[in-house]
Amino acid sequence: MQVMESGRRRARSQHSYSISAALWGAAHYRGRPPNWLVTEGMAVGVVSAAAIAGPGVAGTLLGSTVLQTGEAGMVVALGLVIFLLCLRAGRAFLGPIAVLGVCWAVAAPKATNDVLLRWGGEVSSVVVTSVVPEKGETTERHYCSVQHLDGTPVSGRIWRGCTATTVPGDRIGLVHDPHGRVPPRGITASGHDGKPLAESLGIGLALATLSTVAVVRSYHLGPTTHAPS
Repeated sequence: MQVMESGRRRARSQHSYSISAALWGAAHYRGRPPNWLVTEGMAVGVVSAAAIAGPGVAGTLLGSTVLQTGEAGMVVALGLVIFLLCLRAGRAFLGPIAVLGVCWAVAAPKATNDVLLRWGGEVSSVVVTSVVPEKGETTERHYCSVQHLDGTPVSGRIWRGCTATTVPGDRIGLVHDPHGRVPPRGITASGHDGKPLAESLGIGLALATLSTVAVVRSYHLGPTTHAPS
């Protein structure tokens, strides 16, 4: 009876371990993970985040609307998930990594726009020619059509700096890329808003960090395992 009970306990322990390994990875080592494993995980995380953002960033710099959509980055994100599956990374990491990868692919071109306008944009004053309010799901935005002081119209409409009190004839600030790579943007009363850029970069950092953890936890190191030579 004692032998049978001991066997049941071992079976339950092995079953519990297999579920835990499938969810969180087969990580098994004494103390902290070895430095080479952490380095490998960081390399995968950083390179993957850069590869996902790459097409969108290139599309923004080259003026390619196809690449700016982020769809190419989404394909790279799918490749990252498949790669982690091949490494037998924990399944609990794959879903969040896939979501972060898609969000990062979409956010990277927007972050590039912010960087180009913030540090390479030129500020000018423009004249409002018309104001159109549009209701969104939660808030109402006002879109202004504007023109330069010499009468040259600015393509597209802007909403930053365009408020409910703005009327045709008012002057508002506009920042634009002198090379025309990104659309111009209005300037709010508080100046540049760094929150969207910080949020976008936060997504990329979260993706790189979670990918690093997934890789590190995917390795089961035995007592005689050493760093690869």
